[in-house]
Amino acid sequence: MTSGWSGTSRRCRLGALLGVGFVTLLAACEASPDDSGATSVSEEPVLGANGLTINGLTTNGLTINGLTINGLTINGLTINGLAPTSLAALRDKTAAGTVTRLFFRYLISCALPAGRDVRYTWTDATGDHDEIVGGQFGLASSWESGAVDLAGQEMVSACLFARTNALGKSVPISMRGDGVATLAVSLSERGQYHYGEGAFWGNVFANPPYGRSCSRSPFEDGSTTSGDLKNGRVCASQDCGIIHYVGRCYASRTASSGQACFRKADDNDWVSDCNASMSNGKGNNTHVITTWLRP
Repeated sequence: MTSGWSGTSRRCRLGALLGVGFVTLLAACEASPDDSGATSVSEEPVLGANGLTINGLTTNGLTINGLTINGLTINGLTINGLAPTSLAALRDKTAAGTVTRLFFRYLISCALPAGRDVRYTWTDATGDHDEIVGGQFGLASSWESGAVDLAGQEMVSACLFARTNALGKSVPISMRGDGVATLAVSLSERGQYHYGEGAFWGNVFANPPYGRSCSRSPFEDGSTTSGDLKNGRVCASQDCGIIHYVGRCYASRTASSGQACFRKADDNDWVSDCNASMSNGKGNNTHVITTWLRP
């Protein structure tokens, strides 16, 4: 058995997920139909500058009991640091294991920085599978060596929610956040992704897990629509699994109620200080990721 960190990343090929469409972030995998009949397409990963990335995590991929409640958050993100039940969930040979491994790829991509990889093996009837899962955004980089704090849990959760697609389809998105260096926006990125979709926050590691989203306001100065709305990018404007839509993101700096978020960037890149009650000061969450799409 191999375990630990690897400085290189490579593609792995998994069997199609039974009944659930998805595209992995770091793997070229077989396309398969999801529950609605839609089909995911294999696509090269979007890695590199700023917050450009691929979404495609399915809503049922957020239901990861074997990982969330069995040692994932209280240990470092190394294979030797995972609780036995968590490792068993990753090595599960059934469709549940496929979903767990998909979630884990997104988790590592959100949590760890580029160049930091987790490697593990699992075996099924077709043989041994050597999984190498790479970091990208470093939103909870200290998780490599120990337990993740609440801020790290919330940042990684916002990243996971932002990359959830109702159809499990793969479309590129631009993620942006207040003071997050790896989500800084280039002029090129801003020029290509100028449909302001909404924002996401919550905690997938809480018991019970919860997610929140808000829609479009104050981004009306961008494009009026996006072609990717028909490709499963709807979780900023409706409930998606554990992600609960709470209303519009922002209306006014002086408002005390009637909007989900109460702070935004001057250029509208991001919103922050968001809550589900749409009332200022009611448990505002500062660990928020705002998403932009292609028009």
